[in-house]
Amino acid sequence: MNQEPTSPFVTKVLLRQSIGSVRLVIALFTVTAAVTKLLYDRFLPGLTDLDEVRWTIIGLGSLAFVATYFRFKRGIVLSYFSLFLYLSTLFYVIAFVLINRFDPNAVIILILVVGASSVIINSLFYYGVQSVIIVLASMFAYPGTDLSNGNLMAFLNLIIALGVFGIVITVRLKLISSVKKSHSNLEKLNVLSIVANKAGEIVFVSPSVQNLLGYDPKELVKDGWWSSQNLRDGWISRDYILNYPNILPKEIASMETSLSTKDGKKVWFSWVNSMLPNGNYVGVALDITKYKNS
Repeated sequence: MNQEPTSPFVTKVLLRQSIGSVRLVIALFTVTAAVTKLLYDRFLPGLTDLDEVRWTIIGLGSLAFVATYFRFKRGIVLSYFSLFLYLSTLFYVIAFVLINRFDPNAVIILILVVGASSVIINSLFYYGVQSVIIVLASMFAYPGTDLSNGNLMAFLNLIIALGVFGIVITVRLKLISSVKKSHSNLEKLNVLSIVANKAGEIVFVSPSVQNLLGYDPKELVKDGWWSSQNLRDGWISRDYILNYPNILPKEIASMETSLSTKDGKKVWFSWVNSMLPNGNYVGVALDITKYKNS
């Protein structure tokens, strides 16, 4: 199985999240980290913590949230900032667990961080590296068996959690690979597919549009499809996407439309439209011109 989902359909459609979703995730991370810190200090004062590191990470989370409102190279900045923030959190939590000798209340935090990583990591290799780091750090810190029964059980629960989340990632990547393969098969059949986000921007057009309509896919992304007089009325209208998000009535779910190719030839398409979990509209169309003309 290809563990790196590099297909444009996968990376631009299935895995891409809106900036609102990214903003929500960062906000939840920052608020949860702060609230957890305050609760642990209040109810579990016996745990040893790295206060300066913890509050620095919370501060970085706040900066990451603010950075989502600046458009200048936002994708690149947030990608590297989020990676640094996650690695900092991971190493901090590992140290927090080791300092407290696998106290069950500390291990819970590490399990939550590992669980979150199973959602954002798209490579089984990287998840394996993360798991190996956790296990090796634990073995080097406590090579003997001088842990209490409760702490030893917490360590075993952590190992079990690493295995379970590894299975979750494997299943998720297999599903992505299956969708990627299915989409590749559709492209071989010369089927047109198009995806628009909730902001009305075209985020993906299949390469088959070159053979079917004479356009380069790059011409049609963002506002390209809507600005073309030949195409703008040949799919779900942009006004509908903007004014009725997350709604797909029967008359739009399946429809037939006519479009004009780049050289002005009229063609007919039969569309099957649906919505992805992230709210994007996706349309798959089959050229039915020869049936219409017969």
